[in-house]
This record gives sequence, structure tokens and C-alpha cells, in this order.
Amino acid sequence: MARTRVVYWNTACLEPSIEAVSKELFELAAHFPDSRLFAVSPHLGFRREDGGRVLGFHPRWDLTLRLLIPWVERGARISHVYSDPSPWLFHRTLRRRPLVWTVATEAGRLLEPFADRCRVVVAQTEGFRRRLREAGLPEDRLRWIPPGIDLDRFRPSASRPEGGPRLLFASAPRSAEELEARGVPLLIDAARQAPEMSVRLLYRQWRSGYTSLAPTEEAVRGLANVELVRESVKDMAGEYPGHHFTVIPYTTPDGGKECPNSLLEGMACGVPALVSDAAPFAEYVRQHGCGEVFEPTPAGLAVAVERGLARWDERSRAARTAAERDFDRRVTLRRYEEVYDGLE
Repeated sequence: MARTRVVYWNTACLEPSIEAVSKELFELAAHFPDSRLFAVSPHLGFRREDGGRVLGFHPRWDLTLRLLIPWVERGARISHVYSDPSPWLFHRTLRRRPLVWTVATEAGRLLEPFADRCRVVVAQTEGFRRRLREAGLPEDRLRWIPPGIDLDRFRPSASRPEGGPRLLFASAPRSAEELEARGVPLLIDAARQAPEMSVRLLYRQWRSGYTSLAPTEEAVRGLANVELVRESVKDMAGEYPGHHFTVIPYTTPDGGKECPNSLLEGMACGVPALVSDAAPFAEYVRQHGCGEVFEPTPAGLAVAVERGLARWDERSRAARTAAERDFDRRVTLRRYEEVYDGLE
């Protein structure tokens, strides 16, 4: 096996065109070409791409994986786990190389014994970095590295959108069971109660299917101010400028990705964030004034929309400024380069 610098161990579905964690991983792998992606996900059967640099397995391969993972790890200099807070499979099998761990989604109990073994633990939000610190991890092993955005591709429009408030929801869940926590019923109820508000819901064509579409179609039936897009949008950079807000209406802290890519892309386009106070990213929005935070109710969302429209120009400028300061893809990649350099 050819010697690789980094193996990215993850639980992504390997659909970078429509899924945020997959996108982040493929961007890292492209930037560090002497690397591999190794995924274990219930949304995969078996995948082999790019001459074997990308491998994907279903968890039912468990016994084989326990043998295969240590073998692949021996061919690397660094193991980089990109997962939720409880990567049990990788905790059991990765033992031979320096460990970097990016907690890309914060839902679940922190696997502290695994964190203790990692040379560097990366949080994508400052809130989770505090959680790691409170769990006893020393400051010199913690990093805050949020996802990076292509600031040349995602740019502000020359003018403010016209007409009544237009909201973009681009963080659709895959399963019907996720709809409530993701805030989809809340958003649809808000649109039903405020017909002057337009809501555009972007759904995706998952390779292995999804169950969230049918109940959403039923919920929006008869609502003229809600548009449901049923196919993956290829030009996301063209989506944001026509909207006043990108909305994340989570009803629980684990409603979805804590640092949603759609929100960051929207901010880079000068579109203010509209985030419920249940979402971990609400802390950032409050601190930097790059949008509005609302109580996760239809009434709370309506109040935030009205408040945000009154300050829209200010919020738009702050959104782009925040994207340039904290979410530049070039900076994200440079920070990971520094992490790897520190381990070699």
C-alpha cells in the first residue's frame, strides 16, 4: 500500500454535492492529495472510488472492518476522525497513528476516553469547544476550526432583495423522524400564519433514498407562499442572493449540523442568518450581529423576521464580514495544515 499522509475516518454518506460533512471531507482530501477517505455509514453498501482512495462500507461489515481498519491505518502517518461525539468503531480500532478528531456534528454523548487519546480535538463551534474544555481536555489540544466557504464563489448581490420577506431553508433532513427537531413543521406553520412571507424549501435527491419528502409535501399542500424544491440544486451560489434570510429553525440543540454550511454560504452572500435559540449557532449570530435569533415558535420567527428586515442592510454587511473573518476556506485548510505539521 502506498504511504499516505492522512486517512479521514468518518460516518458520512459520501455524497459531497448535497451533504455537508461529505463536502467538507472531499475538500480536505482534494487539498491533501496524499490522503484517503474511509467511511462507515448505514447509507452505504460498498463504495470504491478514485482508485481506492475513497472507500465506503455499511456497518453490517463490522467483523471485516475490525480487521481492515487497522490494516489501512498502518499505511498512514496521521488518522483524522471526522464524526459525531461517539465514534465507537474508530475508538475500538484506531491505535497506531497520531489521532486528530473533528467533531462535525455535536449530537450525542461525548466519548471521553477517545478524546483523551487524541492529540488534537477540533470543534466547529465555540460552544462545543467549551464543552470539551469542561470535560477536562487541555486547552493546547483544542482547536476551533469551522467549515470553510469559497468566498470567491459565494458573494453578495449588488442590491437588496425586493418585495416581502423571502426565507431560504436549505438544510432539509433525510428522514421523516428528523423533521420536528429540524424545525420543518415550525417553518411551515409560520408561513401559514404569515402569507406575506415566502419560504423556499430545498430538498435533495439522496442516492439511497429518503423519507422526509412525502410528509413535507402533505404539509405544504395548498400553501401558495411555500415552494418545495424536490431535486438537488446544482448552483447553490445562485440561490442565496434572492432571499432576505437563510433560516435554521431547529427546535432542539441536536436538530441538525451545529455549523450549517447553508447558513455560512448565505452569510458569504450577504444574506443574514435567521436562527432559533435552540440551535448552537445562535450564540455566534448574537455575538457578531450577522442575523437574528428567535424563539422556536411561529410567532417568535415572525418577530425576528420583522426585526431583521428593519436592520437588513446592517445585518447583511455583518454577515459578509463574519464570513470573511471566520469561514474562509483557505484559512480552514491552512489551519488543518498547521495541525498536521504539528504531529509530524
